[in-house]
Amino acid sequence: MSLLLQPSAIVLAAVASRPALAATPAMSGRRQTLAAAAAAAAAGNTASARAWCGDPYPPFAYSLPWFEFDSSGCAVRVVGDLTSESGKGLRPLVALPTPGLSYDYLENLEALTVSQRRVAFIAVPPAASLPAATRAAVDAIGSLDAKRGVHLLAHGLAAPVALAAAAAAPPGAVASLLLSSPLSQPGDAEPASARAIAASTAPLLATASASSSTVCVGASLARPAAAELHRAFAANELPPLPALVRALRSPPPPLLLAHGGASDVSSAAAVDALAAAAEGRAEVSLFARSGPLPMVDEKAAYAEAVLHFLDSVDGATTRRVVVSGGDQRVAGRI
Repeated sequence: MSLLLQPSAIVLAAVASRPALAATPAMSGRRQTLAAAAAAAAAGNTASARAWCGDPYPPFAYSLPWFEFDSSGCAVRVVGDLTSESGKGLRPLVALPTPGLSYDYLENLEALTVSQRRVAFIAVPPAASLPAATRAAVDAIGSLDAKRGVHLLAHGLAAPVALAAAAAAPPGAVASLLLSSPLSQPGDAEPASARAIAASTAPLLATASASSSTVCVGASLARPAAAELHRAFAANELPPLPALVRALRSPPPPLLLAHGGASDVSSAAAVDALAAAAEGRAEVSLFARSGPLPMVDEKAAYAEAVLHFLDSVDGATTRRVVVSGGDQRVAGRI
């Protein structure tokens, strides 16, 4: 990954060595890839140590705690160190993929653990209606030991779930919202994309650059599930996004809206309408070289925009680079 570095954000950190991981039957396919990468790195075979959507894992990633579990029917993965996060007074980032898609395609967000925040992924049950998905998401968020609340990120058709969950959760449980290429109704999509999205969620995983590393996208495309929220989108049965924003407690939490360029499937008009409903609490970040996946197409710029926003909410300045304590070599960066 390329480096976007703020000199004031450099933090020295010792990166402990660890034995190579061994894959177990309980590991996801993606985590088996990490185990193989760790083994390859330990053997000095850096060319084989590839992950995070096809890019190499930085050395610090091998020492990150992680675990996966089910909560209220949601598949949950948590990456990062709660002790470091709590010690810095930070909140975790929780990401919701489009219902029916695995969270593999969002795995680049794990790089944000460089800031010493945890990054969690919650995939709501594909068969869940919006009310059921909302309840499941709130319950899963409540299982994360986040006493100061979470930052809640949603991609595509997860936007109505995130907004409804923020409204239904206890006060302070959702400290901020981040919506990338948000969709709830066919009218939120670019006219040329609306029919294709109604037929399939595949357009939400389109990358704008053939040179992008897209292993994670292929993993999600390989096993989509029929989702009730996708059916409801196609039938125009979901509530408008601005109405969901207005249903939040006033003032609403800070909101970051991420939108790709001309290749995005979400319309600029829909994003503008969302921002207008947010009582002046919304920021819009444009990623002109991206489609609906700026976290893949422009991963360093997207990571910096997200971390800058999270830092502003948390009142913190977090690191963008990890340097090993002994030899001062860079062990990870965004």
